[in-house]
Amino acid sequence: MNHKRSISHFLAFTFTLSWSLWGGAIFLTQCLHMPFQHPIVMILFIFGGISPAISELIMHKKSSSKDEWQQFLGNILNFRHSVSIYLVIILLAFSFAFLPVLLGGAVQKLPIYLAFLEFPIMIIGGGIEEIGWRGFLQPALQKKYSVFASDTIVAVIWTLWHVPLWFIAGSNQSTMNFLYFSVACLSLSYLLGGLYNYTNSIYLCIVFHALINAFWDVYVLNGQMFSAFVLLIVSIPFALFLKKTREQQVHSKKQEQKADI
Repeated sequence: MNHKRSISHFLAFTFTLSWSLWGGAIFLTQCLHMPFQHPIVMILFIFGGISPAISELIMHKKSSSKDEWQQFLGNILNFRHSVSIYLVIILLAFSFAFLPVLLGGAVQKLPIYLAFLEFPIMIIGGGIEEIGWRGFLQPALQKKYSVFASDTIVAVIWTLWHVPLWFIAGSNQSTMNFLYFSVACLSLSYLLGGLYNYTNSIYLCIVFHALINAFWDVYVLNGQMFSAFVLLIVSIPFALFLKKTREQQVHSKKQEQKADI
């Protein structure tokens, strides 16, 4: 299966599954006035959110050998990384969420320690999406497009994928500024793309995404566009820095291998 076709299959499967489940949640909350916290609504909401992961796991299982499948799962579950990279990820996620507070684009509503308590929940409530977005879509797009273009395409798709959430009464998105969210998705896509290309780790992307969502529950966004554009302006050079650093590391490693020969 060529990568164009597999991308279209992934997107068709993901959007159909997610939007069908979220469509059910829209019907229950808008037509039957069922509260967002109702177990049925929450099940539809959560499973819609993890659909990118479900889609990629099913597709990858069908199209890969046993060794390739084990390697893919190993990437998702491999938590053996240096303490320094974990500290960088935590600091980056905190900075991304806290910077809008300094710019008037967010307000602290909860104690910061609650972000770390919520982190395990946010693995399911956002982080696990990365199995699809960075585990498949990002590298598939990079086979044809530049890293920057691939990050941008993922951001557009990612934003559109979220659209039904604005129609689920009671969801966070139902009261959120869509333009602000779109710019934030673009910024996050550059950061997550840079992190993936630097580490080649789906697991670390899951962790970073979950941390962002947890910090956003502490530092609640108010939709002020200036702070959103500042985040975008900061995210692009940081992602390019990660890309350049990784390329230099790979180049140095190749030079060392040549020297050994």
